[in-house]
This record gives sequence, structure tokens and C-alpha cells, in this order.
Amino acid sequence: MKVELDDLDKSILNLLQNNARLTYTEISERLKTAEATIRFRVKRLVEKRVITKFVALLNPASIGFSVGGAILLKTLHTELEDITMKLSAIHEIPYIYRTTGEYDLVVAVFAQDMDHFNDLVKEIKTYPGVKDIRVSVITEFIKSDPTFKL
Repeated sequence: MKVELDDLDKSILNLLQNNARLTYTEISERLKTAEATIRFRVKRLVEKRVITKFVALLNPASIGFSVGGAILLKTLHTELEDITMKLSAIHEIPYIYRTTGEYDLVVAVFAQDMDHFNDLVKEIKTYPGVKDIRVSVITEFIKSDPTFKL
């Protein structure tokens, strides 16, 4: 459900997307708005699930995950929920997207090396209800930016 955002909400979100460690005081000073207003707005944005999490974005290679890939899965629709639950439990999978078209799921995977990557793919292939799988290894990160310009 879309949440109506005014200019102040958008300004707060733009600041927090670039640095979630900003204090309410710093945000209020930059936006020339009372700190209490900033606190109220951030609390409301969290409650409305516009902000779902405050996180540090990591470089996968810097923490030992040098191989990345995309896996496209065709599944039996009766098994889709079980498959997504199993995939969600794998910590090397940060993103799972349900899609339209030929494939039902697109899964992003990060692994320590090709052997680890292949082991993950082999495991996924054994899940009941997986009908087809296509695997692509990432050769270059061109853009990885989870922010939205508001």
C-alpha cells in the first residue's frame, strides 16, 4: 500500500538512506525543523513500514563472499511457499523476488568461492517442486544502490 509522503518525509528519507546513523538533532539542523517533529516523522515512517530496517550495507567481497550470482527458478506452484521458506533460511541469499513470466523466482546468491556457490545450487536443485533452474554468475558489479531518490 502506497503511503503519502510530503516534502519533509522525503527529505528525511533521503538523508537516512545516505546515512542511517544521523541523529535526530543532525537531521533537524540540516532540514531546519524541530527535533520533535523529526522524531515523530521517523517513528511514523517506521510504523507505516516505509522504513523497514536501519542497516549497514556491506561489500560482499570484503567479508569473504567473492562469488555472486542470480538463480532463476521454475517451481510447482503448490510447492512455491515451501521453496521460498527454505531459500529464506539460507544466509547466503539476501534477495528473493517472485516474478511473472517463464520463471517464478529470481534469487541473488553470494558465496565464498565457486565450490561454495555450486554447493548452494546443488542444494536448491534438490528441493521438491523445483522444475527448472537457470544460473548466472556475476562477473562485474556495475551498480548496487538500494537507495531511492525522492
